[in-house]
Amino acid sequence: MPLSHHHVRATVETYLARHPHERPQLDGLLEALDRPTDIASRSTFSGHVTCGAIVVDSLGRVLHVQHLASGKVLTPGVH
Repeated sequence: MPLSHHHVRATVETYLARHPHERPQLDGLLEALDRPTDIASRSTFSGHVTCGAIVVDSLGRVLHVQHLASGKVLTPGVH
């Protein structure tokens, strides 16, 4: 599922409903979500949101992938 501006806002608002005391730490993100640019777009040069995952199998091994552009070995989705 591609990450969308709407999904980021909904996730942040859901999180803040449970943890309202953390709003000051998320003020920068909330301000960015109020701008007309799509914070989920990789072409947003002022900053953008990505997501990643840690996948662990039953043996405790962690999945890593080699990032095509940087050549770094990372967890899926992170850059």
